[in-house]
Amino acid sequence: MIKKLFLNFVNSLNGLKIVFGESSFVLEIILGTILIPYIVSTDLTFFIKLLTISTYFILLAFEILNTAIEKLCDKITKKIDPDIKKIKDLSSASVFVVLVMLIIQIVIIFNF
Repeated sequence: MIKKLFLNFVNSLNGLKIVFGESSFVLEIILGTILIPYIVSTDLTFFIKLLTISTYFILLAFEILNTAIEKLCDKITKKIDPDIKKIKDLSSASVFVVLVMLIIQIVIIFNF
C-alpha cells in the first residue's frame, strides 16, 4: 500500500513537471506568488482569505485538467476537427469561468 501511495505521488510530480511547461500555468503561478502574499497580509476575514486562496487553487486545478484534455485531444488527432475544437474550447471555457470568479473576488476585495 505504501508503494502504491509513493507511485501515485511520483505520478503527480510528473504531471506537475508537464504542466509547468505550459505558459498559461506558469503565468497563473506567477499571479499566485503576488496574490497569495497580498491576501495573507491584508486585514480581511479568515473566510475571505480562505475563499480567495481556494479559488486560486481551483483555477490551477482546472488549468491542469484543461492541459490534460488538450493533450488527449492532440493524441487522438492533430488534424483540424470541429468536434475536437469544441472539446478544447469547452475545457478552456471552464478555466475562464474560474478565472472570472477569482477576478470578481479580487475586485470586491480591492473595493473594501
